[in-house]
Amino acid sequence: MSKVAQKFCHLHVHSHYSLLDGVNTIPALVRAARDHGMKSLALTDHGNMFGAVEFHHACLKGGIKPIIGIEAYITDGSRKERKRERGKQHAFHLLLLAENETGYHNLLQLTSAAYTEGFYYKPRIDHELLRQHSDGIIATSACLSGEVNRALLHGDAEKAEECARRYIDIFAPGRFFMEVQDHGLIEQKKILERAPELAQRLGVPVIATNDVHYLTKEDSEAHEVHLCINTGKQIDDEDRMVFESDAFYLRSGEEMAQLFADYPEYVSNTDEIAAMVDFEIKTGKTYLPIFFEKEDMVAGMAPSASEQIEQTNEARFRQLVEDGYCRLYPDPPEGARARLDYEISVIIEMGFVSYFLIVWDFCRYARDQQIPVGPGRGSAVGSIVSYCLGITSLCPLKYDLIFERFLNSDRISLPDIDIDFCMEGREKVIEYVREKYGNDRVCQIVTFGTMAAKAVIRDVGRVLKIPLSEIDQLAKKVPDVLGIKLEEALLKEPYLAAAAKDPRYQKLFEVGQKLEGLNRHCSTHAAGLVIADRPLTDLIPLARNGDDIVTQYPMEVLEQLGLLKVDFLGLRYLTIIDRACRIIEQQGTKIDIDQVPLDDKATFKMFCHGETHGIFQLESSGMRELLRNLKPDRFEDVIAVLALYRPGPLGSGMHNLYCDRKHGREKIEYLHPALEPILNSTNGVILYQEQVMKIAHAIAGFSMNDADNLRKAMGKKKIKLMKRYRDQFVEGAGEKSGIPEKDAGSIFDQIEQFAKYGFNRSHSAAYAMISYQTGYLKANYPEAFLAAVMSCYISTVDTMVTYLDECKRMGIEVIPPHVNESSSNFSLKGNKIVYGLVALKGVGERAIDAIVAERQSGGPYKSLFDLTSRVEPELVNKTVVEQLVSGGAFDGLGPERSRIHAAVKDAMEEGKRVHAERRAGQLSLFGSDSVPTVQEQWPAVPSWSDNEKLTREKAALGFYLSGHPLERIESQIAPLRSHLLADLAAKDDQKPVTLAVMISKIRKRQTKRGKAMAILSVDDRSGSIEAVVFPSVFEKTSGFLEEEQVVIIQGIAEISQEDKDGGSNRSQIRVNKIIPYESASETLARQIGIVFPAGADENLLFQTKEILKRSPGKLPVTLIFDEHGPDMWRVPCGDKIRVSASQQLMTEIRELLGDDSVKMEIHTPTEQR
Repeated sequence: MSKVAQKFCHLHVHSHYSLLDGVNTIPALVRAARDHGMKSLALTDHGNMFGAVEFHHACLKGGIKPIIGIEAYITDGSRKERKRERGKQHAFHLLLLAENETGYHNLLQLTSAAYTEGFYYKPRIDHELLRQHSDGIIATSACLSGEVNRALLHGDAEKAEECARRYIDIFAPGRFFMEVQDHGLIEQKKILERAPELAQRLGVPVIATNDVHYLTKEDSEAHEVHLCINTGKQIDDEDRMVFESDAFYLRSGEEMAQLFADYPEYVSNTDEIAAMVDFEIKTGKTYLPIFFEKEDMVAGMAPSASEQIEQTNEARFRQLVEDGYCRLYPDPPEGARARLDYEISVIIEMGFVSYFLIVWDFCRYARDQQIPVGPGRGSAVGSIVSYCLGITSLCPLKYDLIFERFLNSDRISLPDIDIDFCMEGREKVIEYVREKYGNDRVCQIVTFGTMAAKAVIRDVGRVLKIPLSEIDQLAKKVPDVLGIKLEEALLKEPYLAAAAKDPRYQKLFEVGQKLEGLNRHCSTHAAGLVIADRPLTDLIPLARNGDDIVTQYPMEVLEQLGLLKVDFLGLRYLTIIDRACRIIEQQGTKIDIDQVPLDDKATFKMFCHGETHGIFQLESSGMRELLRNLKPDRFEDVIAVLALYRPGPLGSGMHNLYCDRKHGREKIEYLHPALEPILNSTNGVILYQEQVMKIAHAIAGFSMNDADNLRKAMGKKKIKLMKRYRDQFVEGAGEKSGIPEKDAGSIFDQIEQFAKYGFNRSHSAAYAMISYQTGYLKANYPEAFLAAVMSCYISTVDTMVTYLDECKRMGIEVIPPHVNESSSNFSLKGNKIVYGLVALKGVGERAIDAIVAERQSGGPYKSLFDLTSRVEPELVNKTVVEQLVSGGAFDGLGPERSRIHAAVKDAMEEGKRVHAERRAGQLSLFGSDSVPTVQEQWPAVPSWSDNEKLTREKAALGFYLSGHPLERIESQIAPLRSHLLADLAAKDDQKPVTLAVMISKIRKRQTKRGKAMAILSVDDRSGSIEAVVFPSVFEKTSGFLEEEQVVIIQGIAEISQEDKDGGSNRSQIRVNKIIPYESASETLARQIGIVFPAGADENLLFQTKEILKRSPGKLPVTLIFDEHGPDMWRVPCGDKIRVSASQQLMTEIRELLGDDSVKMEIHTPTEQR
């Protein structure tokens, strides 16, 4: 390598944090630079520092000097202007590199202000801001979009010089460079011709860079696809954004030296810049805010860190913990005081007193504001200090939880205390924290959405114009395994492996594997909040994500930098529990949910039957099946079931082993007697991470801190570390327990095998408490509980249908919405649930609150006109009233629904008149007791048919409440289907199904080839799903498809496991055939069964025979006698009687023998010809 080449380093580099532009991951960049023999490397993503810390650490690990920078967007006006002038560039590029710590902190300020003050299409700074924060920064004129280079390109030498002089003036002497590039573009050649002259005139050095957006020349195609994904274009769109070269890659020093052979100093000047840089990001320090109360404030300001405030807080901490201990442990169990003193000493020694007080404080605030707080979350539940402070509500001694799993004094890192709040009060708690510690010190946290395997197939396939149906089929074949990579999917799924070799899809998989895992977008972490002891921009950069101000560094980086991160989670089920308890109290019974008995027979009976719809974490179909197998009869089983129902244990069969051992189907065996006291509560199965720690401690003499380190090493599969711990375990087991080396090795191997599936017992115990509490409420107060559940799922149609069905199953009557019965949310009337008015679509809480308040103060409404004359018309508009009528909320208050609906307009006008008269004071003319007379008029309009009534009801509620159109024909359609929608489960994925459904919505689409297809929203009385009708099927069926039509659909079920476990609805049916209900029997039937009632006589048989003879055909008939004494008979009619499954036949048989008298065996989709 030449000397010039040796002196080159890349200073203009984009990673995938230049969202949907760069396709370089940071580890790959660092590896490539090291392979090229480079000693330094910069990262300059577009406008942000998202990847700065990850890059910094990766470089140091790889033996490369990191140079942190950004390619900033700078406007020549004010960053605060929000307008675009035609023909004028709204932002130029400028490369900024941190020379030292001052420069790094100025970069933090610049990129933060670019987002929070200057964001307009892009995060922009201006020259005023740059001048304020230029110290310690090295700048270059950047690419063709740079301000100086743009002027040079346009031949405006005077403007170029003016811009360059401004930058020279802004930055310290020798800290501004002209930058030239050569990717083979004509425009860059012009800059290369013109820039040196300007640089020489101004005495400014020139550097040569390559604008790196991908690693190798071969990656240019993947980068093009990436840009298309970003801009919503396809690869052959003429107007798509393109890089007119394939040279935007990480060139070697040799390539750069050859490219700029005439200007060797431009290449070696990059090394001069690298030599200037003297900065490393510091870690190992924490920036915990100081806790304070009002009395600690100085002149209205929060106190700064001092020995005095630390002493005050330590005393405060000790007192609060002691108060809690005395309250919770009036008769302390053995070891409780020693455990408490130990935890207190560790927390004080590690400097975490303020942290615990901060969390205690906002939990206290929440409870003072009547905002429900969860029993705990994660490993913090294992701390007795957390319990005494009221941060958690489970005794760690009672549930055998370990403090070191939460706080290991050998690892100097902030512990993780995450808190669940009622979803309706979470924002209030966050606002309290913001106000207390300052908006500039509290911020939400960024998170990055990446291009996962299924998503990358869909994204790349769209860009490459592969037909939607084919993309969909390929994406669906990727196994539902969390975090699975395409490479792994190709090994697991033969269909994908074959497709990857198909010339039609080769490019899809080649490009897909290059783009997979790259950042696609940034979003706001659902719960994370960072709290610092100083303005955040002194420590980290901030960004804007929609309306949210967020950190630019993700959560794991914030923790590395010593910042306090707390998750404020909104948990719906805390709201449900709170509402249920309030409803129960309104019925005259006060219940303390934290004191309910944990051995309630009704609760465990319900769990054993798997009747857990609405129960926290126990309502998925798979979980219900596990409960029926496990048959829990103690709280310990509830803790276990939450740990068992996860992909690892389910995949390994651990759940079956646990159940079989519990019920004696398999003998419980221990490799060593010392394991029994640790594992007997879990039937000899190592289920929890804490058990791993206890085994290491009890058998091999590990300290609890070492045992926690072992647990962590096993979870992360660190092979070298595992070898060291294995040797320590075998040696320790021999010394402490006298276990032979071979046996000790076997025990360690068993621990290692189970540990990869082990779960955090502290978390499982805390969440099991919520599961049990919701179960207790459902088992003992089902009406109140389901009313609370439906109030919290009021806008989720499919979920509401499930819970209404559960009410029906449990025999609980649900009273339809009514203006004289309903509250805003679901409520109780005796043992009946009254539907909440807020559940009606488009009515709004303000209108409903006004209706309910007037009813409570003025008595029940007598009619529609009575309501409009009493409730202010500004609060209740025509749409609200029409929705109430359609939903049945005025039933019984006047004529039928159609006439009430027709009278709405007149009623609104009449109401306005009455209110106007009252406001005008005209009542005084008629004496003090007079009131305006309400004139009621009910138009004479036709009655709504049953179907229209139900259709309008569905429009108002989102589903059918008083009935479902399919219920009227249930006996006719039941023989024609294989499943109800609600019964579809993971076991049905990729299996043929036949469904009897009503079409609620038709969305017509076009494939990339211009062929028509459709996506149908369909439902039956149990639920809803989408049915995808591809062109070949749509062409045959489009002529008769209509909304509100009943059809029989045959196809392949594609059931997402996420769907069944409470995730988003991604399940669908891939349709092979659609048949109108009226002709479905004749099309689908293979065989017909006739069911005779008890007591059927010879006359009935004769009449049946006559009906059958009137519909001759090819279908065999079997006579079924199930209700004739102890025997059940099946009598095939043979070839003498064969029929066609005509509507006439079905009707006549049902009229003679009853609605359920026809059974039918149907063709499955795979059997159709």
